[in-house]
Amino acid sequence: MRALRRALLDGALVVLPLGAVVLLVLGIIHKLQDAADPLARSYGHPAIAAVLLLVLLCLVIGLLVRSAAGGWARRVLEGALFDRIPGYRLVKAFSGEGPLARGGGRALRPALAAIEEGWCPALVMDGFADGRLVVFVPGSPAPMSGALYVFAPERVRYLDVPLLPFLKAISSWGLGLREMIETQEARQGDGGAG
Repeated sequence: MRALRRALLDGALVVLPLGAVVLLVLGIIHKLQDAADPLARSYGHPAIAAVLLLVLLCLVIGLLVRSAAGGWARRVLEGALFDRIPGYRLVKAFSGEGPLARGGGRALRPALAAIEEGWCPALVMDGFADGRLVVFVPGSPAPMSGALYVFAPERVRYLDVPLLPFLKAISSWGLGLREMIETQEARQGDGGAG
């Protein structure tokens, strides 16, 4: 019964934030559709006008955020509001803006981590100044749940593979992971970087 409750909680932690985002976007489109209704009568369907307005709004906000004042406002909003939203920092890391990316590296780097007598698929989430690494070892077949570790760098082997296929292999009980690792090992054997 405890495992069933845990599975329900894990599923809710994934589904509810995604559902909230979908409902929020649909609500925004509905409001924009109401605002675009007078324009849309002469140019097309109100839903199309609303989506175009949403794209335009995102473009304008994106340009503003990239300005100096917008960057400051973004940092203030993130610290005061967005970082408190469950899943926001993870989505930000998946978009390539994680802690490692600020240092010029790749956010969420696929890797293998030495645990007990084997190597586990893992994601390097962050690094300490002394070289230790914050490593997330995802579960299979649900890679959004797992365990966090702090490892010495010699216990982690980076994989030069794309993030999404790596996560897909984990969610497929490891199917496809062997090919990724063998391809990298072959490249390293030929003198390629890895």
